[in-house]
Amino acid sequence: MARVRSGYHQRGTSTIEFILVFPSLLLVLFAIVELSRAWLTFSIVTAAAREGARAGVVTSPFDPAPAIGRINSILRSSNVTPTSVTVTCSAPCQPGSEVQANVAVTFSTLFPVFLPMLSALPMQQSTSMRYE
Repeated sequence: MARVRSGYHQRGTSTIEFILVFPSLLLVLFAIVELSRAWLTFSIVTAAAREGARAGVVTSPFDPAPAIGRINSILRSSNVTPTSVTVTCSAPCQPGSEVQANVAVTFSTLFPVFLPMLSALPMQQSTSMRYE
């Protein structure tokens, strides 16, 4: 008497299931990586704006070069290219006036085929501190 193996007709189903599920898993993995990179870039832009405003308050707000240099050094050390960087003081610039730093960056994804909505995401941060 011949024994019939259970599951004999299910040979290869795990391979087919893997082939069907694998693209979805890759999409989720790429999305997690790219959203993490976007969050990190936004945190770097926020820190650069804060440091730029602080440098503008500590140094002379009439000369924004040290504050812009500080912002650019933070962004450059993180391999982030700014779209625009400004540091201004409300006129007349005297103690009690606000120094404002604006940083704008365009985030681009590493995987534009998988995540086209993140292909060019503009990010902008502003920080104001009081000149004393």
